[in-house]
Amino acid sequence: MVNESFDLVNYGGTYYFYIFELANFSALAFFLLILYKLDFINVNSLIVWFALFFSPFIFNYFLFSPYLYGDQFMYAREVMSLKSTGEAVTNIGYFGRTDSESAVTLSARMLGLIPLPNFMTVTSLAFANKLILFITFLWFKRFFKNENEVLLYFLIPSLVLYSSIGLRDTLIIVISIIFIINLIRGRVLLPILLLYPLITLKIQMFAVLSLYLLGHLIFQAHRSRYFFSFFIFIFIIGGLIFEDPILSIINLYRVAFAAENFVASDGFAGYQSFALYGDADSVRLNSIAEVIYEAILNLPILLLIPMPWNWSNIFYPIQSIESCLLIYFYLKLSYENKMHKNNEFILLTFILIVGLSIYALIMANEGTFVRYRFTLFYPFFLGLFYIARQSPSGHSKF
Repeated sequence: MVNESFDLVNYGGTYYFYIFELANFSALAFFLLILYKLDFINVNSLIVWFALFFSPFIFNYFLFSPYLYGDQFMYAREVMSLKSTGEAVTNIGYFGRTDSESAVTLSARMLGLIPLPNFMTVTSLAFANKLILFITFLWFKRFFKNENEVLLYFLIPSLVLYSSIGLRDTLIIVISIIFIINLIRGRVLLPILLLYPLITLKIQMFAVLSLYLLGHLIFQAHRSRYFFSFFIFIFIIGGLIFEDPILSIINLYRVAFAAENFVASDGFAGYQSFALYGDADSVRLNSIAEVIYEAILNLPILLLIPMPWNWSNIFYPIQSIESCLLIYFYLKLSYENKMHKNNEFILLTFILIVGLSIYALIMANEGTFVRYRFTLFYPFFLGLFYIARQSPSGHSKF
């Protein structure tokens, strides 16, 4: 059901939105109970996912204003427009680019396909995200004997947070997980198809996963150290040959993010202020060597943000600690399962480092890139978990 006269409003500090969203929560809870009765999930999953389905009530309007992640309203408005009129909001989410469907519109189309009782508020999109994540959990856990162990990997705080708000991060994470697991399993058709929505939803993730697919499909870099070495050699040569277009793309994003995060001395901020007072040349890189140096320099910063002196809300210290723990567990899983001998792991980790390095090069606003970092890191983390459980030792507990 959609309110055909839908108008996005701030509920003025009240909790009237609960009335509309209780129907969505009840539907998800009922679905959960059915799966439990049919033995698709165990009692621990029942309890945990009941809490996770309830979590959208905890974040927006309760723990923080939904305007902390203000883009939710853009996605919600688009979902309501598509479902009530069949038409997209004019130029929504294009930010000056009108050559294809925007990421906002595509995300809204995908979220709008989720069978919920109603779409009334930004929290409705959060419930859609929760159902998408839960279905991914059901799919992912069938590769493992220990359901409780898999459940732990879906309790990471950032995952709980980002799936509890109405943004597209959950869609990107889920598509990336399915891509990586299927590619590791040697199934390339579905990953190829999944690149299509990613090119719109997240061009950076499209580039990283395309490189992973290329290493898998063309160079067979996951099969032996020799093939992997050849892949690295071609990767470096390709970077040198296509230096100019690579620099052009990197500099475009560096300038764009710097402008988005720019604040002038007179207090004005954003692109127009950057055009007047900013120095685009100061953020541009001029060679591949400079790109590599800048990536090495900024990668540790990306992995550690948000820094303590920039903590401005309760989530920042949690996310900072979480990042350190995720890196620790990635290394722990690798060491315990002797992953240095596993060619698939070597390729997976190389692609992850390349992806993180790309974000390190264009990093500006900490809050934005904490999200970007997690959206990239988490699917690869699950990929490592999958590889570890297939290894002879199989020691991959948190």
